[in-house]
Amino acid sequence: MRTVFIAIIAALTAAGVGLLPANAASAVSGKTVQIVGTESFQPDEFFSITYRFTPRHVTVHSGQPITWNNQTTDGHTVSIVAPADVPKTVNQVNNCGICNQLQAAHFPNGAPPAGQPVLVLEDFKPANPPAHFDAPGDSVVVPPPGLGLPLSVTAIVTAPAGSELSYICAFHPWMQGTIRVLPPSDPDADN
Repeated sequence: MRTVFIAIIAALTAAGVGLLPANAASAVSGKTVQIVGTESFQPDEFFSITYRFTPRHVTVHSGQPITWNNQTTDGHTVSIVAPADVPKTVNQVNNCGICNQLQAAHFPNGAPPAGQPVLVLEDFKPANPPAHFDAPGDSVVVPPPGLGLPLSVTAIVTAPAGSELSYICAFHPWMQGTIRVLPPSDPDADN
């Protein structure tokens, strides 16, 4: 998937398509999640990827943005899923049905040059930036480095107070996190 994703982002760069406006969430102070980890490989010995979201659990106010910064060598998604769809075993990671649905929605016409990807989804449907996260099927693509694109994407959490959103990377479904949503007046999101 990595090679396909890099080709997709390269095609977007050539077409002059950006991911999100630079000021998408500048009006409201937000939280930041880092996408970190490495990958290593030894033929016929091992393959190891330690990609993850840090912090894994974030608490925000309803209406507050979260920015994900990619510090890895690969592309990712930040995709809201139902808690029951979060993979819990290696078999579920390897056979992630919701991941297939998200990838199909992001790449409805296949990888370039067959078609252009959809960078922002709301309810599994194409949407304009900035992204709004409130339900399963909301998703954004986070580009890899080296393509001249921003390595950060921002989504505004619009889920009602009291919600907890589960999210994964549809390319690497062991990458998992949660967003706890507080009322605008609750000071706990500042911690």
